[in-house]
Amino acid sequence: MPHDWERDARHPGEYHSVEIQRGREFILRLTTGSDVFLAVQQFAKDHDIRFGKIHAAFMGGLQPARFLVWAPDTRDPDNWHNEEPRTIHNLTMVLSMSGMIHPRPVASGGDEPFPAIHFVTGGAWDAPTTGGHLLEGSIVKGVLEVFITEIEGIEVMHPEEAEADPNAQEFPENWYRETT
Repeated sequence: MPHDWERDARHPGEYHSVEIQRGREFILRLTTGSDVFLAVQQFAKDHDIRFGKIHAAFMGGLQPARFLVWAPDTRDPDNWHNEEPRTIHNLTMVLSMSGMIHPRPVASGGDEPFPAIHFVTGGAWDAPTTGGHLLEGSIVKGVLEVFITEIEGIEVMHPEEAEADPNAQEFPENWYRETT
């Protein structure tokens, strides 16, 4: 039986919440040649950030921009979470960026910070305005500055199937519980 937070809403006003505390706050400056995903992940490792909010970006472009977009799953029409990779090779401007740093298990045991970054890019050199879940390989062109706020007072909870079999899903949908 799935946890309540894994089930579809029973009515339109249903939600789940946890209260968090704000920790340290940072501005990261990434310059030409930096990989956004790898740089944010390394920053989280270097500063022992287990959970963090990526909540703004200003200035900057990407070339290329690599990301996942939701796409129909032709094998399973009920799978609303199917994502397919997309790459835009033309120079694009970062229009918006947000997301969360959270722990993700690694094969060797334990976990590492995982930046789940969602963004919108476009507006330059015949590039469409589009967005999705940013992937490793999205390289900064110019300067990109990102705000990161550490989140404290929560711990990750995994879906029931991931608790039973950690290899059940490569990227399980998680939720959180308060620790303080």
